[in-house]
Amino acid sequence: MFNLDQAILEWRRQMLAAGIKTPVPLDELETHLRDEIEQQAKSGVNEAEAFRVAVEKIGRANLVQNEFKKVEPKWADLEWKLTEVLLAVGSILAPLLMSHSVLFHRGSSAMTLSQKMASLAAFVTFALLVWAGRLSYRVFPVIPRKRIRNAISLASFALLGLWLQVLLRVILPRHDFTMSQVTLAFIWGWITPMGGWAGLFWGLETAARKKVPLASP
Repeated sequence: MFNLDQAILEWRRQMLAAGIKTPVPLDELETHLRDEIEQQAKSGVNEAEAFRVAVEKIGRANLVQNEFKKVEPKWADLEWKLTEVLLAVGSILAPLLMSHSVLFHRGSSAMTLSQKMASLAAFVTFALLVWAGRLSYRVFPVIPRKRIRNAISLASFALLGLWLQVLLRVILPRHDFTMSQVTLAFIWGWITPMGGWAGLFWGLETAARKKVPLASP
């Protein structure tokens, strides 16, 4: 019995064997293949025939390989390089701006020296968490499908949003904090974890762009 997922997996292996090593363009190509299969299926053909026609339209492995060579460097690669630049600059610039606000803003005069130092430590931790994701990408799993990586990033961001609501509506109101204490709790409780989220995103995306062994399933 024809198994569409198994057939696509074998097709991916053929693409890898043909020289398309990076998961990201292969993932995009698979999306086009699945869309074409869906279009063929709507016309009434069975899955096996829809897959065969879709592969013919998308192109065989050797033809696709040649097309990918023609368009290098790809727009996706350039887009990712820009994203990395923004992450790198943001991980440095954002802590600097926040540190300036804590040290020199008028409202910061109510903060004690120890509170200011604790805030600066939180901003440094934010930057370290961002870069930790990039530098330790080898420990992240290789997730070829961008939709899955996006889902993980969005889900983790949603959890941070939920945590923010708990922090602001449940935890902080139960304590008689001064404004400076509230500010410090917010910095450590929200700003610093955001660095962890950015590091997770950077690490997953970097890992997905590693070379994939030909024997990978």
